[in-house]
Parts: sequence; C-alpha cells; structure tokens
Amino acid sequence: MRFTSGRLIGPALFLVASLLVVTAGGAIGQPGKDKEPGKEKKDKDKGPKGGPEKGTKELRKAFDSITDAAQNAPSGQEAARLLDHAKNFYRAAHRAHPDEPRRFRELALAATDAARGLDHLRRASYQPVANLPEPPLDSDGPPAPKDGPKAKGPPPAPKDGPRGREPRDAASESGPWAPALDALTDVHNQLATAEPPARGAGRDFFESAKSANRQARTAYEAGDYRKAAELARAAGAWLRVNEHLERAEWDGATAPPPAPEPKGKGAPPLPPAKN
Repeated sequence: MRFTSGRLIGPALFLVASLLVVTAGGAIGQPGKDKEPGKEKKDKDKGPKGGPEKGTKELRKAFDSITDAAQNAPSGQEAARLLDHAKNFYRAAHRAHPDEPRRFRELALAATDAARGLDHLRRASYQPVANLPEPPLDSDGPPAPKDGPKAKGPPPAPKDGPRGREPRDAASESGPWAPALDALTDVHNQLATAEPPARGAGRDFFESAKSANRQARTAYEAGDYRKAAELARAAGAWLRVNEHLERAEWDGATAPPPAPEPKGKGAPPLPPAKN
C-alpha cells in the first residue's frame, strides 16, 4: 500500500490540536494558578513584612513603657535625666513616623530600652517579702546546693578586662546566683566591644550602664543575687539604647517638646444611657 503526504497531513494536524487542548486544560486546572476570590485583595492589604503597622506597634510599646516608668520613676537626678532622654527619643520617633521608617523604629526601640532599664533599676530597690521563698530555677538537672558546687561558694562575677569570665563546669552554672551571673556576663561582653559616645544622651546612658554594672557586681559579691540581676539587666538595656541611636543616626541633640496640637471637634458623644 502506498501512502502519500497528503493522506498524512490530516491525522497529524488532528493529533497536534488534541495535544494543545490537553496541555491548556492541564494548565488551567493546576493548583495555585487561580487565586480564590478576595485572596488577591488580602495579600495586597497585608503589605510587606515589617510595614507601617509593625512600626506603629513599636511606638505604642515605647509610649506605654515611658508612661509606666513615669508613674513610679526611681529617685535621683540621673534617673530623671534618663527618663527625659527617653521622652525625647519617643517625640523624635513620633515626628519621623511614617516618612522615615528606619529612624522612627530605632528611636522607638531606644525609648523602650531606656524605660526598661529604669524599670529594672526600680526593681533593684525592692525588699524581699518575709517568709516568701523564691521559685526554683528552670533547670533540667538536679538543684545545686545553696553554698555553691562542693560548698566552695558561688562562682565569681566576670573579671574586668578582655578575658572576662573563666570557663566553669556545669555544676557551677546552676544555683540562686545563675540569673545574676548570666546578666553580668552579658553586660561584660557588651562593654568589651562598646565604644563610649563622646557626648549627649548616648554618653549619659553609657555612664549609667557602667555605674549600674559596678553596683551589680557589688551586690553579687555580697550575695544579693536578685538585686545584682536587676541592676545588670538595667545596664544591659541602657547599652542597647546606644545601638539603636547609632542605627537611627541620632546626633545627640535634645529636641524641645512639640507644640500642642490644635483642638479639633473632639471625640464623638457617648450613646444615650439606658434607664
């Protein structure tokens, strides 16, 4: 039997057309190609990760932290000066929102850490409650003796200088001194690499951090581990303030309080009360 090219063209075209139809149908039915109704709008409204909504939360957190610290601030001119700096950070962050997202977020974080340090400083002055034992440490191993491993006493605080804390065995890491020792070690590591600012608010927080660290070491050596931990945490929070100020390119200037906002129409009235 002889086959001619004309007889083969028809079946070949039919085969190609069938394959195109199957391929198109498969693409249409593939999952993820067609979005559900309203899904595209939700994705659009969600915005990029870390958008303005997250920044607004940082501002709110800073505002609440400063408000809490101002209600019962630690006494003394140093604490009052640090609180004033925290307020200035927040005001500058508020003015930078939302046009300068990086700046207002870093300044809001600086204000939060400044207020957090003041809260730890206030807690350091708390007196223990009589006949109220502290809760056990969160540890998987057996509790350590109160007098330290093998009755040698608690490990010493980190040494001043670049070497810092000497290595110790696991038994010496657990005990009532452990939270204070961890906080003191963190502060020591921060101080080892921190550059002291030349002036302004950054300098105040750096000097306050060093002072709180010295007091924490004294309390630790006296066996007051709760006070030592709170003072060391205050120092750590104040050292982090300078990290945020550096990223925000804070020039150290003290901005005046903003002018009061003009009064608008006010809040809407309450619904009528039911008798």
